Amino acid sequence: MSAARYTPWMRRLHWAIAWFIVFALVLIETKGWFPKGSTARTAVKWGHMQFGIAVLLLMVPRLLVRLRHAAPPITPEPPRWQAALGKLVHLALYLLAFAVPLLGVSMMFVAGKPWNLLGLPLPVSAVPDPDLAHTLEGMHETVGNVLMWLAIAHVAAAVFHHLVQRDDTLLRMLPAERNRFR
Repeated sequence: MSAARYTPWMRRLHWAIAWFIVFALVLIETKGWFPKGSTARTAVKWGHMQFGIAVLLLMVPRLLVRLRHAAPPITPEPPRWQAALGKLVHLALYLLAFAVPLLGVSMMFVAGKPWNLLGLPLPVSAVPDPDLAHTLEGMHETVGNVLMWLAIAHVAAAVFHHLVQRDDTLLRMLPAERNRFR
């Protein structure tokens, strides 16, 4: 197998963003465990927003690094249809990783309610629009679910490549010390 790998920054950003998406998802899914208006529910929603904003902020350098450095080749080379599907899925993941937090930020802005990033107040609309905020919330949730299922498919494909096709798709994104899993 090839020793070609993604750049260290690409690997770091990939895993940070992946974990932040998981944390945001877990937090919002546990929100319902707590009564409305409770401190715990408010804390869970706040944490969800912090991880979502972090994803958005990290996607900018990730996109810049990706535009500067081509993906390393997969060895052995997969069939053309798999390579095309992989590129399509990666494009969709990039778009969704921007769209989901942007929809969340837009929702919070038009809701007109105070919100923050690590205690720093973020802007709100001077004229709140609850109907638009509700519409954006629905879009945020729907697109977030698409992101979740596409990310699950992405992980499944990486494992399939590693265990069944026996190529270096997964190894290209793992830290160097993890390459003992060959």
